[in-house]
Amino acid sequence: FSSSGVEYFNLADTNSNLKGFIGGFATDAHAYYVPYNNGSPHGYAVRVSLSDFSSSGVEYLNLADTNSNLKGFWGGFVTDAHAYYVPYNNGSPHGYAVRVS
Repeated sequence: FSSSGVEYFNLADTNSNLKGFIGGFATDAHAYYVPYNNGSPHGYAVRVSLSDFSSSGVEYLNLADTNSNLKGFWGGFVTDAHAYYVPYNNGSPHGYAVRVS
């Protein structure tokens, strides 16, 4: 555990909307970032391959493209089959629970 072991990259270099996350969770294969607010509430759910921790390992999905209310989450969790996002605030408190396979 030292500064020489630090790896990083900027998610926003992949897409400028990929910023403003709150919380995350992981599987054996991916790290997931929970969409919250990048200047306003957003729905850009991101996952990064743990075997390719770089911009080429980034996948994202704008949940708000499915339903404009699906933005502004606070935390999440995962099962073997799905990622779940906990509803929080999309401009006002909301209850839109999301599951992604």
